[in-house]
This record gives sequence, structure tokens and C-alpha cells, in this order.
Amino acid sequence: MNRPVFLLLLCFTCTCPLTAHSVIAQKTAADFLVNIRAASLQGDQAKVAAVCRDWYASGTCSPGELNWNYNAMIGLEPSALLITQNEEDTYPAWVLQYALNVRPDVVVLSLQLFDKEAYKSFFSTGPIPVPSGSNPKDLLQNLLLNQAERPVYLGVMLDKQLLETYQKNLYLTGLTFRYSTPPFDNMAVLRHNYEHLFLTDYLRQPLRPEPQPAKIAAMNLNYIPAFLSLYRYYMAKGQTDQATDLQQVTLQIAHAANREADVQAFFLPEKKDSFVSMVPARTFEKNMKKAGTHIWAAETETSNSQYELFLQDLLKNRDFEQLGKCKTVKTDWRALLAADQQNLSDAVLFENYHPDAANAPIQNISYDAAQLYCAWMTQVYNASTDKKKYTKVLFRLPTEAEWEIAARGGIDTISYPWGGHYVRNNKGCYLANLNATKPCGDCPDKHTVANDGGFFPVAVGSYFPNNFGLYNMAGNVAEMIQETGKAKGGSWQDDELHCQIPQVKKYTAPSPAIGFRVFMEVIAE
Repeated sequence: MNRPVFLLLLCFTCTCPLTAHSVIAQKTAADFLVNIRAASLQGDQAKVAAVCRDWYASGTCSPGELNWNYNAMIGLEPSALLITQNEEDTYPAWVLQYALNVRPDVVVLSLQLFDKEAYKSFFSTGPIPVPSGSNPKDLLQNLLLNQAERPVYLGVMLDKQLLETYQKNLYLTGLTFRYSTPPFDNMAVLRHNYEHLFLTDYLRQPLRPEPQPAKIAAMNLNYIPAFLSLYRYYMAKGQTDQATDLQQVTLQIAHAANREADVQAFFLPEKKDSFVSMVPARTFEKNMKKAGTHIWAAETETSNSQYELFLQDLLKNRDFEQLGKCKTVKTDWRALLAADQQNLSDAVLFENYHPDAANAPIQNISYDAAQLYCAWMTQVYNASTDKKKYTKVLFRLPTEAEWEIAARGGIDTISYPWGGHYVRNNKGCYLANLNATKPCGDCPDKHTVANDGGFFPVAVGSYFPNNFGLYNMAGNVAEMIQETGKAKGGSWQDDELHCQIPQVKKYTAPSPAIGFRVFMEVIAE
């Protein structure tokens, strides 16, 4: 049993009026709204049903609104009463009931409409006792008191003050609260709804164009309180795969509504209040390059020496649990070579740099370790009282879109970060550390064996930066992004095609070809 987190609910709940969808459909949608309201206020349920069927048949219903309302109703108990606030929040549910026969047993009741006497005639002969009172507070109280035999649910877009009034008896089950005076196991219901009943494909990747994407993005924020509760449940049960998948869905919802920074903070591991660091906070901002509105990217991939500072902090604070999660895995570099190259001398193999040296990129660590590193930077920076540029920031892995913007350096039509479509300059020198199968040309430093200067990862500041001043956005090590199992930019072991900006490198475990670059989001100046 898990109580709803009302601070989260009140932060993310958003009510959105149903508005027109296009210039052509605007009149049609407006007509349907006028007709359905008129039929409701006349108490003409048959006419309401007919308008709903016509509205759905017209194709002007919002797919996002229908999906949202489907998920709100589908997991309710049989013959439940669902109380909504505004009439606009109610009509899409009626369309599903009357046009598609989705949960016709559920009574969907709008408080805004219920103060109209004619609308009350919908219920005067049957499904619920008609309560007295005209203001929403009295109506809701009377409805709750007179439904002893019927399961009652409150929509999450109900007025915040009304929800707060009954907080101790409300249990979050998705896009609704179950009202119950005895304790109610809402987590079992929420989990079943999400895993077996909810439509989630439209949250991951919309399959139909949405006429008003900003409006639907705002509506979808209402999923987040339930999803965060379920995420914590999965983590507590050790179901990390389910937790990770749910985290990605939640972040996609937040990203669509420009609330990603707020939501990302909920997924950062909690740190001890007594955590002490000797690393000056301003060193974290020193080598950041602007890569978007309020977004900065580290000049280089995270290096072995930078990661070592993190491990030392964990050790000093005796945080052995985190140390266990963040330990590095020793790489047998020679074993990664072809048989005919394994007998090469160290002088040849590591001619320009050893991948285990301080300024080489960290690699062979887990996704969770990279996340914990970002959480450590965030905690140290925000808690520091030293002189620093910003009041509050969030260090994190980038989204795929943010990474590509940073890699392109302000130039949209390029294949590689240095601004072109080729991996070698006019002298034949390779411009990145990748799997170069052909020898370089007339380079000042001939690389007759490694071709591009490195068999393995080289120093993080090697080669030329892009227009934003970012090094090795292609090659060296592929860089983790927020989506688990995906890295961008290609690596020393990838050919030139797989180092192009749009390419994605998949991974399922720590790899000597995968590291990460930290992005910084400025939350407060």
C-alpha cells in the first residue's frame, strides 16, 4: 500500500480545455462541443450518445485525449463512479463509452455539469442517488457519502483543493484516485493497470499526428506521479529492468512537456546529508561549453582522473554500497586485438596514449555508475558555498536530441561533428579515433600501424573540436545518453559509418568502447 505523493500530484496535474484541432476541423469540433453540452443540459442521454458517435466518426477527436481517457477508465472496478471536474474533461470519456463501448458500466460524472438540474436527470432514475448541493465541494461530499455500495474514483484533474480535502482517503491507481476509508492496496492495482491494461505506445512513440501536441503533452504530465510511485516500487523489489523501462517512458513524457529537468531530479540517487567532498564545485563548470538554451556540455568525455575523484569521494565518505556499483572493470586491451597484432610492443600499441592513463576516457562502467557520477556532481555543486557561476544546476546524461545538437555544433546538414561528410582532411589525416581500415595520407605524423593514431581510446582532448568546442564527439568512446542501452558518436572500434551523428551504438553491459560525457542544465542562475 502506497499513499499518493500530493506534492508531485499538485506539481504535475494540468487541466486542459478541449479546443479545436485545425482550421478546417475547428468549426466541426466546436459544433460537436456545443451539441454535446446542449444535450447534456437538456438531460437527453440518447442525444448525447448520438453526438458522441458522430463526433468519433468525424475523425476530429484527439487521439491523445482518447488514449488518456481510455487509460483513466480501463482499470476501474465494475460499475464504478468516476468523478471529473470540468465538462471538457468528461466528453472524451463519453465518446469512448458511446462510440466504442469502452467501459459502459462506469458512470462518468462532471461536477461542473452536475449543478444543472437537467443534467441531474441523467441519474435520477438509476445509477446513483442524486445528491443535494450546488457548489462542487458540497456535491463531492454528498456523492462520496452516498456511494457505500459503489466503487468511487476521482479523476486526477479534479480541483486541487478538493483532492487535498480527502487526501487521507485517496489512493493513486493511475489517472484516478480510488476513494476508500479502509486501507487500499493501490500499488497492486497500479502495477496491474500499467503492465496489463494501459495503452502506452502513444507515450513512447505517437503513431498518429496530434493536432495539438503541446496540449496533450501537458495532459500526459498527469501520469508522472503514478509512474514515479511505481518506479520506486520496482526499485524496492529489485525489478530494475521494469524500473528502467518506466523511467524512460516517464522522461519521454516530461521531455515532451519541457519538464525534463524537474522529473530527472526524482531519478537521481539519494545521497547522505553528511556527504563531504573536497572537490571545488567550480571545477565542474570550468570546461562546460554552451550547447543549447540552459544546456551546457562538457568539453571532453569524462576522463579516468575525473572519475577517480568521484571514487575517492565515495571512499572518504565510506559509501561502500555506491563504490560497489561504480567500480571500474579492468580491460585486457591486447585480448581485443586481432591475433596477428597481439604481439606488438607497448611502444607501438600505446604510441600516443595508454587507455588506462589519467586523461583517457573512462570506459567499461555501467549505465548506473554514469548516473551516480552525475548525481555526485550535482550534489557537490549545489551544496557548495564556494564561489560558483550558478545557484542550482543538474548534471546528467543528455537526451539523444540534446547530444545530436551538441555534436552538430550549430550546423544541421553534416554527417560528422567537424562539419563535413568525410573522416579525413585534405592531407588524408583522420579526424577522429575510429576503426580506420585504410592508412592515412600525407599526415605530418605517419601512423603506419594504427592508421588514425590509436588502436584504443586516446586522450580526451585529441583531434580537433567542433564549432561548440567539444572534442571527440565522434570516435574515441561512444557516449551514453539517457535512454538505457544506447550510446552515440561511435568509438575506436567502430567504422566511419557508425561514427556518424545519427547513428546509435547499442550495449547491454559495460564495454571498453563506451564511456560518457556530462551535460549541465542550469536550473537557477
